[in-house]
Amino acid sequence: MTDPASPRDDFDRIVEGLELDLSGLDDFDRSAARAAAAREREELEDERRRAAEPEEQDDQFYRDVGPADLPTDKRTKTAWLVIIGGPALLILARLADLTPPPVLVAAVVIAAVCAVAYLIARLPDRGPSNPDWPDDGAAL
Repeated sequence: MTDPASPRDDFDRIVEGLELDLSGLDDFDRSAARAAAAREREELEDERRRAAEPEEQDDQFYRDVGPADLPTDKRTKTAWLVIIGGPALLILARLADLTPPPVLVAAVVIAAVCAVAYLIARLPDRGPSNPDWPDDGAAL
C-alpha cells in the first residue's frame, strides 16, 4: 500500500508504464462518428416504422367498461329520493329553527327505512344458492 502523503498513486504509475500509440486516434474518431450516425439513422427509421404501424392492443381480452347507468326504474329512483331527501329536509328544517310535527318525523324515518329495505331486497342474489358462489365479487 502506498503512503497517503505520496503525490503519486498506483494509477499514475500504471499509466506511465504503458507505451500507448495514439497515432490512429483520428481515424478511430471518424469511424466512431460514422457508426453513431448510422445508429441514429436506424433508430429514426425504426421510429417511423413503428409510427406507421397500427398499435396492437396489449391485452386482447380487455374491454373498456363505462360508468354504471343510473337506475331507470321509477321505484328505485323514488327509494333513493326518499333515502336522501327525507332526512335532508328534516335537517334543513332544524337548521331553519322549524320544528316539524312528530308525526312527520316518524313518517320520514319509516319511509327511509322502508326504502333502504326495498333497495336491499333488489340486490342481485350472491349467496350459497347462487351457482357461481363463492365468486370474487367482480361483476362486469
